[in-house]
Amino acid sequence: MNWDEIRRLRTSGERADEWPEGVYAINFDTLSLIGVHENDDKLYWDGKEIVTRSVVRLGTKELWLAAIASFSTLGMFFLAFGRTIGWWN
Repeated sequence: MNWDEIRRLRTSGERADEWPEGVYAINFDTLSLIGVHENDDKLYWDGKEIVTRSVVRLGTKELWLAAIASFSTLGMFFLAFGRTIGWWN
């Protein structure tokens, strides 16, 4: 295989209107640039690992709400626990 030629023609030049700028369809002949590692089944494109992430990050409001909910739950636990062991009636 002529890898330099495959890399040069890796995109078809076609793209959907809703795709981000600079993203093009893969040329069918360049699918040979996709590889899978034999031991850990990681996916590679032209020797570079394809990394996917789904990170959830909470904003300031969500962090405050989570903290309030956590402390409220903890407070209710101690309130119920205190009543069962006789701290208060």
